[in-house]
Amino acid sequence: MKLYLTPELQAHRRGRFLSSLLRISQSPEHGLPKTGFVLTTGEALQASRESQDESMAWVRQPGCALLLLPPYQEGAIFHSLDWVIELASSSSSAVTPASLPSMLAGELTFNLRGMDGASTEDMPLGELTCHTRYWKAHSNSGLIAATTLPLWSISLLDQAPLVHDFLTNIERHCGLPSVSASESKPEEGNAIRPEDVTVLVCSYGFNVSTAEDLLSKLKTYAVPLLNLANFDLPDSMVRLRNAGLIHDNGLTEQGLAHLMGCKYWGFAESLRNAD
Repeated sequence: MKLYLTPELQAHRRGRFLSSLLRISQSPEHGLPKTGFVLTTGEALQASRESQDESMAWVRQPGCALLLLPPYQEGAIFHSLDWVIELASSSSSAVTPASLPSMLAGELTFNLRGMDGASTEDMPLGELTCHTRYWKAHSNSGLIAATTLPLWSISLLDQAPLVHDFLTNIERHCGLPSVSASESKPEEGNAIRPEDVTVLVCSYGFNVSTAEDLLSKLKTYAVPLLNLANFDLPDSMVRLRNAGLIHDNGLTEQGLAHLMGCKYWGFAESLRNAD
């Protein structure tokens, strides 16, 4: 995760705290970087329609994530989204003990209300208020997110891993830049077969990385998704690993880019969301 602070935030005490906490040494000098995860304040973006338009265009590209932090101005954040900032009288979101939201619950001064995009929280159906929302143009685009959590709080002085986990949870929704043909081409002798692509789809859809786990998952379906008669799952997994498309934690970045570029990406996403 390549983290950046906007120059305005970098120059502020809040930004200097974040730089130290998260070891951020990079700051785009002119505009937004080509790709990366950029942190800025909500009020800075609210003050400029031009910056809003530039940001919304930037996050349509894969690999680009923008997170807005407090402080905010009351009212709409973007002219193109229904996100509204309200002053908070009390914490309105349920939080998990020992979580980042629970640690900062007493410091929240804003509520974020809206329905566009999605919340990073488990919210009751119909609940409009949350601490963090993100929006993306399509499945493989970047994203723009807003949080009311003051990540620059001195309360988090020794909580860098917790803040990193929070940011990583947002970044995982961000689409990945395409891998060039030269980067994604398997080495000689590691060429994958058509059935391996099917295994890759299922590995992503079920979030598994071994033949045993995939087989176990497939057996839970009353109507088989695959005709296993023509498949050698262990061999497929070996070829996918040798080609750099899968590892112990699931698909690699190269594997995900390969899957996104094939005609079965939509099915793979549907399978994962349904699981």
